[in-house]
Amino acid sequence: MLCCVISISVVWAQMDDRDVATKKYEAYKTRVVAEDLNIDWRDFRLSAALGGVSQGFDSQLVHDQFVEDLDAGRYEKALAESENVIDRNMANGEGHLLAMTVLQQMGRNEEAKKQEAILNLIVKSIMESGDGGSAKTAWFTVAPSETVFLMTEALGAQIEGQELVHVNGHAYDKLTVLDRRGKRRVVWFNTDTNELLKERGMHHKVAQQ
Repeated sequence: MLCCVISISVVWAQMDDRDVATKKYEAYKTRVVAEDLNIDWRDFRLSAALGGVSQGFDSQLVHDQFVEDLDAGRYEKALAESENVIDRNMANGEGHLLAMTVLQQMGRNEEAKKQEAILNLIVKSIMESGDGGSAKTAWFTVAPSETVFLMTEALGAQIEGQELVHVNGHAYDKLTVLDRRGKRRVVWFNTDTNELLKERGMHHKVAQQ
Protein backbone atom coordinates (compact mmCIF):
# COMPACT_ATOMS: atom_id res chain seq x y z
CA MET A 1 0.00 0.00 0.00
CA LEU A 2 2.84 2.39 0.92
CA CYS A 3 4.59 1.75 -2.41
CA CYS A 4 1.36 2.52 -4.23
CA VAL A 5 0.94 5.83 -2.38
CA ILE A 6 4.54 6.82 -3.11
CA SER A 7 4.11 5.97 -6.80
CA ILE A 8 0.94 8.07 -7.05
CA SER A 9 2.73 10.97 -5.32
CA VAL A 10 5.60 10.79 -7.81
CA VAL A 11 3.16 10.78 -10.75
CA TRP A 12 1.35 13.85 -9.40
CA ALA A 13 4.68 15.62 -8.80
CA GLN A 14 5.71 14.95 -12.41
CA MET A 15 2.36 16.22 -13.69
CA ASP A 16 2.69 19.39 -11.61
CA ASP A 17 6.21 20.00 -12.90
CA ARG A 18 5.11 19.45 -16.49
CA ASP A 19 2.25 21.92 -16.06
CA VAL A 20 4.63 24.53 -14.65
CA ALA A 21 7.07 23.96 -17.52
CA THR A 22 4.30 24.31 -20.11
CA LYS A 23 3.12 27.59 -18.59
CA LYS A 24 6.66 28.94 -18.57
CA TYR A 25 7.10 27.89 -22.19
CA GLU A 26 3.89 29.67 -23.22
CA ALA A 27 4.97 32.83 -21.37
CA TYR A 28 8.32 32.84 -23.19
CA LYS A 29 6.60 32.11 -26.50
CA THR A 30 4.28 35.10 -26.06
CA ARG A 31 7.28 37.37 -25.58
CA VAL A 32 9.11 36.02 -28.63
CA VAL A 33 6.00 36.43 -30.81
CA ALA A 34 5.92 40.06 -29.62
CA GLU A 35 9.57 40.32 -30.82
CA ASP A 36 10.98 40.52 -27.29
CA LEU A 37 14.10 38.40 -27.64
CA ASN A 38 15.60 39.39 -24.30
CA ILE A 39 14.69 36.13 -22.58
CA ASP A 40 16.50 33.20 -21.00
CA TRP A 41 16.81 30.99 -24.08
CA ARG A 42 18.27 28.07 -22.14
CA ASP A 43 15.26 28.09 -19.82
CA PHE A 44 12.94 28.45 -22.82
CA ARG A 45 14.44 25.28 -24.29
CA LEU A 46 14.25 23.48 -20.95
CA SER A 47 10.62 24.49 -20.46
CA ALA A 48 9.70 23.16 -23.90
CA ALA A 49 11.44 19.85 -23.19
CA LEU A 50 10.03 19.32 -19.70
CA GLY A 51 6.59 20.45 -20.82
CA GLY A 52 6.63 17.99 -23.71
CA VAL A 53 5.25 20.68 -26.03
CA SER A 54 6.15 18.78 -29.21
CA GLN A 55 5.27 15.32 -27.94
CA GLY A 56 3.89 13.13 -30.72
CA PHE A 57 5.08 15.49 -33.47
CA ASP A 58 7.58 14.11 -35.99
CA SER A 59 9.44 17.14 -37.31
CA GLN A 60 11.59 14.93 -39.55
CA LEU A 61 8.59 14.16 -41.77
CA VAL A 62 7.85 17.87 -42.08
CA HIS A 63 11.54 18.59 -42.71
CA ASP A 64 11.67 16.08 -45.57
CA GLN A 65 8.54 17.55 -47.16
CA PHE A 66 9.98 21.07 -46.70
CA VAL A 67 13.14 20.12 -48.60
CA GLU A 68 11.08 18.62 -51.43
CA ASP A 69 8.85 21.70 -51.69
CA LEU A 70 11.79 24.12 -51.46
CA ASP A 71 13.64 22.33 -54.26
CA ALA A 72 10.47 22.40 -56.39
CA GLY A 73 9.99 26.13 -55.82
CA ARG A 74 6.81 25.67 -53.80
CA TYR A 75 7.88 28.40 -51.41
CA GLU A 76 4.52 29.21 -49.82
CA LYS A 77 3.99 25.56 -48.97
CA ALA A 78 7.53 25.25 -47.63
CA LEU A 79 7.01 28.35 -45.50
CA ALA A 80 3.82 26.91 -44.04
CA GLU A 81 5.72 23.74 -43.14
CA SER A 82 8.45 25.70 -41.38
CA GLU A 83 5.80 27.62 -39.46
CA ASN A 84 4.24 24.30 -38.43
CA VAL A 85 7.54 23.24 -36.84
CA ILE A 86 7.86 26.60 -35.07
CA ASP A 87 4.28 26.49 -33.82
CA ARG A 88 4.81 23.08 -32.24
CA ASN A 89 7.98 24.21 -30.46
CA MET A 90 9.23 27.78 -30.83
CA ALA A 91 12.34 26.89 -28.80
CA ASN A 92 13.37 24.38 -31.49
CA GLY A 93 16.02 25.92 -33.73
CA GLU A 94 15.13 23.73 -36.71
CA GLY A 95 11.87 25.54 -37.50
CA HIS A 96 13.61 28.92 -37.51
CA LEU A 97 16.36 27.62 -39.79
CA LEU A 98 13.77 26.33 -42.25
CA ALA A 99 11.81 29.58 -42.13
CA MET A 100 14.95 31.67 -42.63
CA THR A 101 15.97 29.55 -45.62
CA VAL A 102 12.68 29.80 -47.50
CA LEU A 103 12.17 33.48 -46.66
CA GLN A 104 15.57 34.22 -48.17
CA GLN A 105 14.53 32.38 -51.32
CA MET A 106 11.34 34.45 -51.44
CA GLY A 107 13.27 37.70 -51.11
CA ARG A 108 11.61 38.49 -47.79
CA ASN A 109 14.93 39.44 -46.25
CA GLU A 110 13.72 41.40 -43.23
CA GLU A 111 11.57 38.47 -42.09
CA ALA A 112 14.46 36.12 -42.76
CA LYS A 113 16.72 38.23 -40.53
CA LYS A 114 14.22 37.95 -37.66
CA GLN A 115 14.28 34.16 -37.94
CA GLU A 116 18.07 34.22 -38.14
CA ALA A 117 18.25 36.30 -34.95
CA ILE A 118 16.15 33.73 -33.06
CA LEU A 119 18.17 30.84 -34.50
CA ASN A 120 21.45 32.46 -33.43
CA LEU A 121 20.18 32.99 -29.89
CA ILE A 122 19.09 29.36 -29.58
CA VAL A 123 22.45 28.11 -30.86
CA LYS A 124 24.30 30.57 -28.62
CA SER A 125 22.44 29.32 -25.55
CA ILE A 126 23.73 25.81 -26.33
CA MET A 127 27.28 26.82 -27.17
CA GLU A 128 27.62 28.88 -23.98
CA SER A 129 27.05 25.77 -21.84
CA GLY A 130 30.57 24.44 -22.54
CA ASP A 131 33.02 23.69 -25.33
CA GLY A 132 31.96 20.11 -26.05
CA GLY A 133 35.52 18.87 -25.53
CA SER A 134 34.90 16.54 -22.58
CA ALA A 135 32.25 15.21 -20.22
CA LYS A 136 33.09 18.02 -17.80
CA THR A 137 32.62 20.70 -20.46
CA ALA A 138 29.91 18.96 -22.49
CA TRP A 139 27.40 21.03 -24.41
CA PHE A 140 24.03 20.88 -22.69
CA THR A 141 21.15 19.96 -24.97
CA VAL A 142 17.58 19.25 -23.90
CA ALA A 143 17.03 16.28 -26.24
CA PRO A 144 18.98 14.05 -28.65
CA SER A 145 17.16 15.73 -31.55
CA GLU A 146 18.61 19.08 -30.45
CA THR A 147 22.08 17.51 -30.43
CA VAL A 148 21.64 16.32 -34.01
CA PHE A 149 20.26 19.69 -35.08
CA LEU A 150 23.20 21.60 -33.60
CA MET A 151 25.84 19.37 -35.16
CA THR A 152 24.39 18.70 -38.61
CA GLU A 153 22.29 21.76 -39.42
CA ALA A 154 23.68 24.61 -37.32
CA LEU A 155 27.37 23.63 -37.40
CA GLY A 156 27.35 21.69 -40.68
CA ALA A 157 29.14 18.62 -39.30
CA GLN A 158 28.63 15.00 -40.27
CA ILE A 159 28.02 12.52 -37.44
CA GLU A 160 30.12 9.38 -37.95
CA GLY A 161 29.55 7.61 -34.65
CA GLN A 162 27.71 7.88 -31.33
CA GLU A 163 28.38 6.31 -27.95
CA LEU A 164 26.36 6.59 -24.74
CA VAL A 165 28.75 7.13 -21.83
CA HIS A 166 27.99 7.35 -18.10
CA VAL A 167 30.24 9.60 -16.00
CA ASN A 168 29.61 10.42 -12.31
CA GLY A 169 25.98 9.32 -12.52
CA HIS A 170 25.16 11.32 -15.66
CA ALA A 171 24.54 10.17 -19.22
CA TYR A 172 26.46 11.71 -22.10
CA ASP A 173 26.39 11.35 -25.85
CA LYS A 174 29.96 11.07 -27.13
CA LEU A 175 29.94 11.78 -30.86
CA THR A 176 32.60 11.38 -33.50
CA VAL A 177 32.00 14.00 -36.18
CA LEU A 178 33.56 15.36 -39.33
CA ASP A 179 33.39 19.15 -39.19
CA ARG A 180 32.96 21.61 -42.07
CA ARG A 181 36.71 21.69 -42.68
CA GLY A 182 36.92 17.90 -42.91
CA LYS A 183 38.54 17.55 -39.49
CA ARG A 184 37.49 14.59 -37.36
CA ARG A 185 36.53 15.56 -33.80
CA VAL A 186 35.06 13.99 -30.68
CA VAL A 187 32.36 16.09 -29.02
CA TRP A 188 30.37 15.55 -25.83
CA PHE A 189 26.74 16.36 -25.06
CA ASN A 190 24.84 16.14 -21.78
CA THR A 191 21.20 15.28 -22.45
CA ASP A 192 20.50 13.75 -19.03
CA THR A 193 16.82 14.17 -18.10
CA ASN A 194 17.71 13.95 -14.42
CA GLU A 195 19.96 16.98 -14.90
CA LEU A 196 17.01 18.87 -16.40
CA LEU A 197 14.79 18.03 -13.44
CA LYS A 198 17.49 18.95 -10.95
CA GLU A 199 18.06 22.28 -12.66
CA ARG A 200 14.37 23.14 -12.82
CA GLY A 201 13.35 21.61 -9.48
CA MET A 202 9.95 20.23 -8.51
CA HIS A 203 6.85 22.12 -7.35
CA HIS A 204 8.24 25.57 -8.12
CA LYS A 205 6.12 28.54 -9.04
CA VAL A 206 5.99 30.04 -12.47
CA ALA A 207 8.28 33.04 -12.53
CA GLN A 208 6.78 36.28 -13.74
CA GLN A 209 7.86 36.97 -17.28
